[in-house]
Amino acid sequence: MDLKRKIFQIVLIAVLLILMYAIAPIFHPFAMFFYKNPIVIELGILTSVIIGFLSYKRRIDEIFHNIAIIFLIFFVILSPLLYIANAYSLTTLQKENIPKEMRDFEEFDFNNDGYLRILPKKVAETFMISSLEYPRYTIGNVHITTFKNSMFWFAYLEPDGLFNKIILKSKGIFLIPANTTERVIVREEKTIEYTPEQLVTDNLYWKLYRFDYFADYGKSRVVIKNNEIYTIVPQIKYKFHLFYTTPYWSGIVVIDEKGNTKYYSKEEALKEFNDSVVFPESLARRIVESQNYWKESAIANILNLWFKHENEIELVDTDGNRQPYLIMVNKKPYWVFAVEPYGRAYGISKIFVIGMDGEIREYKFSEPKIGPIKGRDYVQKTLPTYDWDKFEIVEPLPIFVNNKLYWRYIIIPKSGGGISKIVLVDVETGDVKIFDSAEEYALFIRSGEIKETKKVIIKDIIRYEKDGNTHWIIVLSNNSYVELSAKNMTVEEIIKINKLKVGDVYNWN
Repeated sequence: MDLKRKIFQIVLIAVLLILMYAIAPIFHPFAMFFYKNPIVIELGILTSVIIGFLSYKRRIDEIFHNIAIIFLIFFVILSPLLYIANAYSLTTLQKENIPKEMRDFEEFDFNNDGYLRILPKKVAETFMISSLEYPRYTIGNVHITTFKNSMFWFAYLEPDGLFNKIILKSKGIFLIPANTTERVIVREEKTIEYTPEQLVTDNLYWKLYRFDYFADYGKSRVVIKNNEIYTIVPQIKYKFHLFYTTPYWSGIVVIDEKGNTKYYSKEEALKEFNDSVVFPESLARRIVESQNYWKESAIANILNLWFKHENEIELVDTDGNRQPYLIMVNKKPYWVFAVEPYGRAYGISKIFVIGMDGEIREYKFSEPKIGPIKGRDYVQKTLPTYDWDKFEIVEPLPIFVNNKLYWRYIIIPKSGGGISKIVLVDVETGDVKIFDSAEEYALFIRSGEIKETKKVIIKDIIRYEKDGNTHWIIVLSNNSYVELSAKNMTVEEIIKINKLKVGDVYNWN
């Protein structure tokens, strides 16, 4: 009987271990809480020792009484200890990420081969939804990505509904160039094994937690290389200190269409995907938040944030547009933060720029300038006849032109069906510049002046969608024509096509 009992116990333990391994990704957030906060484990061990000491040779009622008291004390002091540990973490993180001072914005001028991000997320999402042709699929969350020196809004084509999620895989991706106001859709139809919105074992993050459990992962983004779809996910690891941890960017995990996984170190990621978003935005935001912890000790920083507010900054997010802002200049993406001084003033005091290598730079204004929230008031005052019940101002974005900073806004109908106007607000003077077309806007960005667009002539343009991609037939005045497909064109060529108008003359090279 003893042998049978032991065998049963061994089998039971083995089954439980297998079950725990099988469902481990479900408990990843719970496990990472303890992993990132060793103070909880250390306090738990200390509590257990105290309970054991106080329970030694005591009656059962006294033991339960002691346990109740110790656990009450545990939960009372846990919250302030976590707060203090977080302050130590941010203080250490700030010392590891001291910003380099920027003297001006010349390096980030958009007239120096900057990539114009125009199309807002809401409009891109509307375009994608209106292009759906499959009743069993829908689009997933829409995010922005960069590759081939260009920016795109993208979404996975995901199974729609519980039953379809069980039996189907992702069918591919939608891509829309971000530097046009036109409805230009590129659809890559391929089976993708792992995506963020599939169920359980087909879920992208389930796959990542299997790859490396004790790590956090940033937002996934797709790139296309050699006609293959790759998903890039930044990985965040943690350095251990006495009772707290500090995060750091360890590299990226790349998953191809078939589910093959490959890890790239920071150096490898910057070499192989130098025009892609590889540095995690959540870590970039925490680094900027840590700039409030600039004093030498964590306790001094806590006291400063409680009472003095010396050099304290605030990250303020506008509706639907959480910082950081992603821009692309000189064929490289950057995270940009606009921070306000502590208080209720809506003026920016500093600009932080974080490159994909994690380097942080800082520009300090001598006095607060117009912030993204206040800038919207300038737009509304300039356009008093607009019906703001039907239109909205979306996606403020920092734009650098001729060493000056502007807030760029997009005015769209609340339905998200298109773009009405593009607006720039000078952060120093409050001057407002309004553009009716992407072409006028691009000319100003590149020249710093508002110029008339140069027009040319075309006989006819026929535009249609086929196989999930946008196609054009351009009828020329000599009765010849050119047929083009978005799938076989570069982003620059797509933008060039969308600038053409019936009645204009254009020489297509």
